[in-house]
Amino acid sequence: MVIIRVLRVLGVVSILALATVFSSGASPATAQVSPQYVLVDDYAGISLPGREWYYTRIGTDRGQMGSGSYSVALGGGQAQVSVASGWAGVWTSLMHNAVDQDVLKPTQLLGPYVKAQFQPRITGIEIDLAEGNGAFRVELKDATNTIVYNSGNITLPGGPYTISLSVAPTADLKLLNWLIDGAGSATVKQVRFKIESPSYSIPEAVFLFSYGHLSQCYDAASGMVRDRARWPVKDFAAVPCVGTFALATVLAQNQGYVEAVTARAVVQKAKEALLALVQDHQTQHGVLPHFVANKDGTGFKIVENTEWSSVDTVIGLAAAILACQAMGEDTSPLENLLKNIDWHDLTNNGARSIGHGYSYGGVKLDSTWDTFGSEAFLVAVAYAAAQGRIARLDKYRHPPTWDGSGFNDELAALFFPMQSRDAWGNDWAKYRQAAYEKQINYFSQHIYGSLGLFGLSACEVPEPWMVAANQVYQAFGVGGHNNQPNDGTGLVGYPVLAPHYAAMVGREHPAASQQLFNYLISTKKIFTPLNNVESFGLDSAGALHWNSLKGSWNLSLQCLGAARALSGSDYLPYQALENNSFLKRGFQWVSRFHSLPLGILLLD
Repeated sequence: MVIIRVLRVLGVVSILALATVFSSGASPATAQVSPQYVLVDDYAGISLPGREWYYTRIGTDRGQMGSGSYSVALGGGQAQVSVASGWAGVWTSLMHNAVDQDVLKPTQLLGPYVKAQFQPRITGIEIDLAEGNGAFRVELKDATNTIVYNSGNITLPGGPYTISLSVAPTADLKLLNWLIDGAGSATVKQVRFKIESPSYSIPEAVFLFSYGHLSQCYDAASGMVRDRARWPVKDFAAVPCVGTFALATVLAQNQGYVEAVTARAVVQKAKEALLALVQDHQTQHGVLPHFVANKDGTGFKIVENTEWSSVDTVIGLAAAILACQAMGEDTSPLENLLKNIDWHDLTNNGARSIGHGYSYGGVKLDSTWDTFGSEAFLVAVAYAAAQGRIARLDKYRHPPTWDGSGFNDELAALFFPMQSRDAWGNDWAKYRQAAYEKQINYFSQHIYGSLGLFGLSACEVPEPWMVAANQVYQAFGVGGHNNQPNDGTGLVGYPVLAPHYAAMVGREHPAASQQLFNYLISTKKIFTPLNNVESFGLDSAGALHWNSLKGSWNLSLQCLGAARALSGSDYLPYQALENNSFLKRGFQWVSRFHSLPLGILLLD
């Protein structure tokens, strides 16, 4: 039994009194990791009719190049080049889409915001070939297409061969090219960067790598955050991640990884970006869009045929408010945005649960937040903060969630200390523990269990090009009120795991979380300073399948979860919540603090 003293602060319970967490796992391991390689590409994607796949393992695009008589075939785990005359090869963008001018700084692989002492750097290039003959060449180019490194011609010996080049570039990089110059051929299996990296604890590596990946989605000019790093920022930006990236940056600064001036600039820009959407009339009954674009250069507008989303509005604004509060910035303009949501329309004047939002055309959606879970809880906090009342949960007021998807068990804990009972009588500490145990037990008789692997949550499947477009993103879960566990086996042939869930439970379950990430970092070497793991799985033959997407939403979950584990009892958002009267009011209402007696609060 945990005893928490209730502080007498204006007659209500202190938020920080609930921040004490006793983990069920062992103490955090002292293991250190220091990655030596980054996988640039293994040409895993294949081309299907209408489903061409041209993205690398570092979240960029690639393509063929050449002049003369040649052929180039990409995908299926290799790149084949055959030249009869002239030259041909493969170009690879090293940062974002090739049409962008953004570059990779080879001495700052964790992005431009992390301090130098924590940064890995490139020290070489390795290329595995299945076969090859003729003259092979490797080039690095900058954003002006100027060659900054040229390996010179390397004569290939015919059979399997690994090219290893020592090169420590300092100039900004845009392209890595490899080619056959003159008659010859090559079948390339992998392209890697050799790197020199500091040693990190596993929790530190999870946070720093995740933050570096998330920062690749950020656009400093607009303050917007790409939905995924491989797309130009003006094509598809995710509104909730504007706030979550700001909060992640504040947490990075709090841990000493980012300078305070950098964090302040990011927070101020996020605030400006969110307020600009309102100024540009990009709201529907006060609700912000989920996705925005700026393709015509006249400001960000809702992406066609997407929704005005209440939960995404709440997530983006709540995260930005906590970030501003932590940095001493005025939070009132952002609080006003939450106050100005037409809560009466979303709830039919209080007659139903809070609505999901509005269609692209402004029609109110029939779906509501009527089922227990973190998403419903977050929207209910905002509603209580703005309206001073408890929201309805018309369908399922008590656990479990609808589908048992991991992120929905843990999302609210990224913002609030979910160690109490809520207004509907749910004990979140007990529920989150039970949900974690259900995840672990689900794989107890599976090879995943013997390897310490878990994490059914919402994510893209490991090989998106292998399924229909409308099946790529799935809410995998152990089953909830729907009584339908969905682990992905029926879709791709093996259970699909999302590492962000392991990061989100890392505070309470450090040993399990670190075991999973050590598997990805040290055993499989696919989670690195430049490689993210959106999802992964092992098929019946034991072969690894994984998705290297750098998507800003799941990276936000992963980054904030890792920060919560790394911060211990000093998690900054909880401190910011304590000092922000607006969100604190909403949290207290939804956590029944407004009616609790003073004295001693006992949590079983």
